[in-house]
Amino acid sequence: MLKIRDATELDLPAILDIYNEQILNGTATFHTVPQLPEERAKWLQDLRAENYPCIVAEIVDETSGSTRTVGWCNLWHFKERPAYDGSAELSLYVHQDFRGKGIGERLLHSLLDETRKQGDRFHTIIASVTTENERTIKFWQKQGFELRGTLREVGRKFGRWLDVSYFQLFV
Repeated sequence: MLKIRDATELDLPAILDIYNEQILNGTATFHTVPQLPEERAKWLQDLRAENYPCIVAEIVDETSGSTRTVGWCNLWHFKERPAYDGSAELSLYVHQDFRGKGIGERLLHSLLDETRKQGDRFHTIIASVTTENERTIKFWQKQGFELRGTLREVGRKFGRWLDVSYFQLFV
């Protein structure tokens, strides 16, 4: 059974593992050095301090009751100037063993439901993705995000320059 809920400090080791796997092996993030537990702890504290949602997908074994956090999703400032306050950037990561199973979609829909409960706080959500990540591009488009533009060669990772496309959804 899959459960979507607010992230807690107990989720941080799994969140860190999922994120660090992408730092080391993927282009979903432009971090290049694995993060430390205290960095992820501060990240969650900052999200809470500014009332940005952060949720996790947790698999619950109905027989044993054991749980495993397999994905997370959050919003954060799109830009940190006051005029951008109604815009947020979305991050969504799923453990490599659980991709393609609908977990990202469940996380996204739960996050969107949460943002709509906050009234007019969020007007638009932005997702950025490297253009080589075609699976993620198709995911955002399937969820109703529209391509708004692509910046060429703005990030360098694994010895290559990468283009980044921006997708937008009004909430």
